[in-house]
Amino acid sequence: MSEVRGRIVARYAEWTALSALRSGAPIKSRREVYKALGKVEFGTLFDETVGPIHPREFDSWHEQEVSRLIAREPRLNVGWAAKIINVYLKTRAYVAGEGRSGLSDVIHPPIDGGLWGGLDTHFSGNTKLPAETNCVRRIKDINDYSCYRRIIDGCRTAALLLRCDLIEVEQLWTGTEYRDLVNP
Repeated sequence: MSEVRGRIVARYAEWTALSALRSGAPIKSRREVYKALGKVEFGTLFDETVGPIHPREFDSWHEQEVSRLIAREPRLNVGWAAKIINVYLKTRAYVAGEGRSGLSDVIHPPIDGGLWGGLDTHFSGNTKLPAETNCVRRIKDINDYSCYRRIIDGCRTAALLLRCDLIEVEQLWTGTEYRDLVNP
C-alpha cells in the first residue's frame, strides 16, 4: 500500500470513529476524538512484519487499549472506548484491508443499539444465542470489561450461527434502516 493511501485510510478511519459518536457520547469534538485515537497503540496491529495475529493476542491488546484509553480520557467508559476503537478498526482493517494477516477476522463489531436491535430481530426465539449479548442495552451501561466480553462472546456465537467473521455480525446492524413515520 502506498504511503499516501495509508494516510488517507488512517484519516478516514479517524473520521468514521468521530462520526459514529452520537448525542450520548461523552466526547464529541474532533479534537477530543482524534486526540484519544492518537494515543491508542495501533502500531502492533498494522506492522505486517510481525506475522499473523491470533484472536487471544487481539483480545488482550483490545482490553489493554480500552483501559489505557479510559485512563487518558476519564469521561469514557468501556462501552464508548471500545466503540471508538472498533469503528476505527472496522474502517481501517476490514474495509481498507490494512493490518496484519488475520486482523479483519478477529476485530470486534462496534456495539450499539443498532447491533443489539439486529441481533434481537434476527435471533428472535433462538436460545442458542446467549442472553449475555444483551446484558445491558446502552453503551453508557458497559462499565466493565467483563460485561463487554460477555457481549462480544454473544456476538461470537452469532457469527458461528451466521457462518461469518466476528466483525461481519455487523450485517445485522439496523442503524441505516429507514422508517417512514408518516406513511408506515
